[in-house]
Amino acid sequence: MYTTTVKIRKILGGKPALKMLVPLGIWVILILTSFIIGVKVTPLALLIMIIIFFMIIPITYYMRKSTDEFRGEESFINKKITFNVINGELYADNIKLNVTQNKARTKIIVDNISIITTPRYKAKTYMVRFLGIVEEPYVDGFVKFLIDNGVKIKNR
Repeated sequence: MYTTTVKIRKILGGKPALKMLVPLGIWVILILTSFIIGVKVTPLALLIMIIIFFMIIPITYYMRKSTDEFRGEESFINKKITFNVINGELYADNIKLNVTQNKARTKIIVDNISIITTPRYKAKTYMVRFLGIVEEPYVDGFVKFLIDNGVKIKNR
């Protein structure tokens, strides 16, 4: 077992996702309601539907601003992770990880990314269960741990 500080990506979920999706849900309900009222009761409601339709612009802006912390460099946080090696394979939280080192040997990327192909449309989707980067000054100790336990390190 080896514990080190790893730079991992924040995951959008829970309250931040709910705060982002509630305005969008309200907008959809208002559009549908005004459309039904416009068709069944009075055509004046269709004017209100057009006004509500253009309210998607500030909602989209709000959604973009609320997800800024999950994109770019701000989306990574430092966290202590404990790694295990079983039969020459690296694991963290019972997830098998791939180990890749950059050419400059200044960082190690540990990830579990799988490609899922849908049978009907043959579309490829990437599923990321874990993505972390071990950076200086933790790289040397982590590489020594990997070599001592027989884990193969791929180079980029």
